[in-house]
Amino acid sequence: MLDNEQLQKIGFRFVTDSVELMTPYGEELKRRARFYGKGEEKELEREQENIGKLVRLIGEKPEKVNAILRLLMPVKDIRRSIGAIGERTLTEVELFEIKRFLLQLELLAPETEEASRALHGIRIVPLPGALSVIDPDGTRSPSFYVSDRLSERLSEIRRERKLLDEEMKKYGNKEELVIRRTRIAAMEEDENARVRGEITERLVPYKEALLENTAAIARLDFALGKARLAEKTGAVMPRVGSERFALTGMTNPRYSAVLSEKGLEFMPVSLLLERGSVVITGANMGGKSVAIKTLALNVTLAMCGYFVFADAAELPYMDDICMLSEDREDVESGLSTFGGEMKAFDAMLSATRNKGNVLVLLDEFARGTNPFEGAKLVKAAARLFNERTNTFAVIATHFDGVSRLAKLHFRVAGLKENDPETLRARLASGAGDLSKFMDYGLYPVPPDEEPPRDAVKIIKALGVSREYTDLIDN
Repeated sequence: MLDNEQLQKIGFRFVTDSVELMTPYGEELKRRARFYGKGEEKELEREQENIGKLVRLIGEKPEKVNAILRLLMPVKDIRRSIGAIGERTLTEVELFEIKRFLLQLELLAPETEEASRALHGIRIVPLPGALSVIDPDGTRSPSFYVSDRLSERLSEIRRERKLLDEEMKKYGNKEELVIRRTRIAAMEEDENARVRGEITERLVPYKEALLENTAAIARLDFALGKARLAEKTGAVMPRVGSERFALTGMTNPRYSAVLSEKGLEFMPVSLLLERGSVVITGANMGGKSVAIKTLALNVTLAMCGYFVFADAAELPYMDDICMLSEDREDVESGLSTFGGEMKAFDAMLSATRNKGNVLVLLDEFARGTNPFEGAKLVKAAARLFNERTNTFAVIATHFDGVSRLAKLHFRVAGLKENDPETLRARLASGAGDLSKFMDYGLYPVPPDEEPPRDAVKIIKALGVSREYTDLIDN
């Protein structure tokens, strides 16, 4: 699985931060970023269906969704208070929290009933019996007070305290009255504690149902958050369970936001993957890394029960996603960047050898050594993954000859303008930075087509010293 740093870099955290949730229960589910692995296919399918139904509900009955959201907003995390039921006597604060939660269930249950009938595993159930235990007077006020109805002894003590308080108002804090007041207060606290103990015991049969309601609220809140994001952004439900990857028009919100600030648009990425090695070639600065991260983002989203940022998407159930990109150094082991990368690659091979379907993403693999050996290492990786029937490998590289070993070959088009002097003049005129003249689209090309030769054109267009560039062609 991708680690937290990788999830940040591919834009997964950017997306999840955009999911608006109403409750701490939903927030917790979001933070855990569940990856539906082997044996959880049915659960993933149900989560997708829930989101799809909620997307339709948002479009057809927005007022109903808004009413649910308003009722979710006041919900607090009271699992610690619920957990104490049957373990010890609950405090007045804990009983207050549980009472407020029970009152909220009374409002949420009827409002969510229609949606619950259509959703898998999400049903909020009111607990009137528990509410009667904690609110025997039926006041339904959000405050908590141990009712006199629960103890005749407590009622008598309170009447005596009230009379004494009136006497103290009349005669002041005489020592005898203060002593009596202290004694009565202690008696009241003892009886209050005894009654709270009884209330706690009477809540024990409802403990599991209370926890089930917190879980249902979490699932509803999280699914609604995902659905609202999908409805807002136009994300689509991926078809998970195919024998291949076919993702068309993928985008990456994180990089789209960065480009938008520069007045640019994200070029959608389309990829077809088969088992074995698929190679992406293109010049440096051409967008290979962004394509890899966009694929990683959308596959991770799909396997975590989100809709994806694409025109259409189908993919197999995945057991794992592994990615090697950018520099790695293992300082503690004294390894170089190259050594750290090779160590991580070996660990990835070991971890995925006996798994089900695995997506492996290598971004400029083996770039930390000389080009001759680097090309040999990448070719060996392509051959290895071609032999692994459980692996879909995507290798972004600028090394020659690797694409001939691939099942499929995609190329980033690169510079739209072939003449570096014309491009340099347009850049100098303020027509935009280099990115405006790049085609970042991925296009299928024959396996024997070598990577583009844009590096020299790019450095000439950037105005690198002629003293240097004139020597390149000699």
